[in-house]
Amino acid sequence: MHFGMLTIIEAEEPMSQQELSRRTGVDPSTMVARMDLLDEQGLVERARCVADRRSYDIRLSATGRTLLTKLRAQGEEHGARFFAALTPSERRQLHELLAKLAVSIDEAAGPR
Repeated sequence: MHFGMLTIIEAEEPMSQQELSRRTGVDPSTMVARMDLLDEQGLVERARCVADRRSYDIRLSATGRTLLTKLRAQGEEHGARFFAALTPSERRQLHELLAKLAVSIDEAAGPR
């Protein structure tokens, strides 16, 4: 869950806790605790939003960027080992089928 949150923050920073909560489906009250944890670990930085002082803008810290880079590399290594038995064509086919299932799930869930 935290890997996904860090990835979203990196892609769209700065972003509010409220927007991150909406994007991840994490309840806003739970998001505060998660952000506290990531802040305590030095992975994110929170600052009051200039446009809305009730809100916080979240950015990755240098430590968060370094960790995210390491986690991505580890993920690629694990993926390479996991999918080693498949040919490139089979990998593409699997990706297409999983993407099709994901779209179907999103459509069934309806708007958020």
